[in-house]
Amino acid sequence: MVGDISVSGDDYRIYRSDGTPSSLAEIRAALGDYDVVFVGELHNDPVSHAIEQEVLRGWYAAHGSAAALSMEMFARDVQYIVDEYLGGFITEAHFQQASSPWSNYETDYKPLVEFARENDLAVIAANAPRRYANMVTRFGRPALGMLSDQAKSFVAPLPYGSASARYTEQWNAVMAEAMASMTAEMEEANPAPEGEMDHAAMHEAHHGEGSEMEHGEMEHGEGEMDHAAMQEAHHGEGSEMEHGDMEHGDMEHGEMEHGEMEHGAGKEMPDDADHQRATTAPAQPEHGGGSMLDAQSLWDATMAWSIAEHLTKRPGSKVAHMVGGFHSETGTGTPEHLLRYRPGTSILIVSVQSVEDPTAFDSEEHTGLGDFVVLGSASLPRTYETRER
Repeated sequence: MVGDISVSGDDYRIYRSDGTPSSLAEIRAALGDYDVVFVGELHNDPVSHAIEQEVLRGWYAAHGSAAALSMEMFARDVQYIVDEYLGGFITEAHFQQASSPWSNYETDYKPLVEFARENDLAVIAANAPRRYANMVTRFGRPALGMLSDQAKSFVAPLPYGSASARYTEQWNAVMAEAMASMTAEMEEANPAPEGEMDHAAMHEAHHGEGSEMEHGEMEHGEGEMDHAAMQEAHHGEGSEMEHGDMEHGDMEHGEMEHGEMEHGAGKEMPDDADHQRATTAPAQPEHGGGSMLDAQSLWDATMAWSIAEHLTKRPGSKVAHMVGGFHSETGTGTPEHLLRYRPGTSILIVSVQSVEDPTAFDSEEHTGLGDFVVLGSASLPRTYETRER
C-alpha cells in the first residue's frame, strides 16, 4: 500500500536495461553487489513509492547495519533535525514541523523514514536548500561564493561541476517539451485576438508572477521551473519528471522536484546561526548570468557530495538514494557527480516510469534508462494531483 492506494505486481513490469523481462527478485539479488543504488521516482506515482519500499527492504537485507537511506526530499540544513528524530530526541510532530517535508511525505516518504528509524539506519538529508538553487538561477554560480562558510556547508564544495554534454542534451529536450506544453495551455486558456499570442500571459506562465519561474520534483522555489508541468510534458499527464527530485524533483528534486523537482519549503536555520548574513553586509549579487541548468546541477552535485561524504566518513557503508528520475536516468546527473567525487563507486540504477501499458517496453524510449527499468501503470491514482501541489 502507498497511502490508501493498493499496488500489486499486476500494476507494473520490470525489465533489464535492454528490455529483457526481469523481476523484483532479480533486483534484490543484485543489491548486494553495489555501494549505491539510485531509485529514480516519479514523485506522485504510487508504483515508484512501492518500488522504493521494496528496494530499501532489500538493501537492508543485503547490507544490514551498513545500509543507509539518502533522500532528495530533505536538504542538508535539516540533517540535525533528521538525526534528532531518528535518535528519539524529538517527537514526530516536531520533526515534521521543523524539517519542512514535502507535502506528500505522509503517504510517500514516511514509510521509508520509519523503516530506517525502526532498523537504526542513517538517513541522509542530501539535497541543497532550494533558496541557494534559486540564487544560482537568478544570479549565477558565483553568487554562492558570497555566502557564509556555514551556508556553503549546505551545498557541494565550490565550484561544483557542470552538467555533462549528455545531461545537457536531455535537459534541453525536456525543457523544450515543457515550454511547448505550457505555451499550448496558455493559448487555450487565453486565446488572443486574431490568433495573436497573449505575450504577457505567456510570460507570467513561463516565469511566474513577478517575472520569476516557479521551480517545483520541480518545486524549488522562486526562479525555478514548475517540475510538475515539466514532468507532465515529458511523461504525460498524471506523471512527473525528476528530477526532482526533474524531482531533484519534481523534474526527482531541481524539485527544478530536485525536481518534480518538487521540494517542500526549505527549513531556515535558527536566527542565532545567522548563516546567511555576514557581520558586515556583503556586496549584493548582480542579476543575470544564472541558469536553471546550473541550479539543477547544484542539486545533482550536492546530493552526490552528501552520498560521497557519508561513504567516506563511514567506511563500508552502503547508500540507497531516493530521487526524482531525471537526476539519475541513463546514469547522468547525480551519478556522474558522485563518480567525480568518489571514483570507483559501484552504482546500480533503478528507473521507474509511468506508462499506459506496462507490458510494452519501448526500445527507443526506455532502453538504457537504468540497470532495471520499472514500467508502472499510469491508470493508478496519483498520490497527489500535480495541478494542486
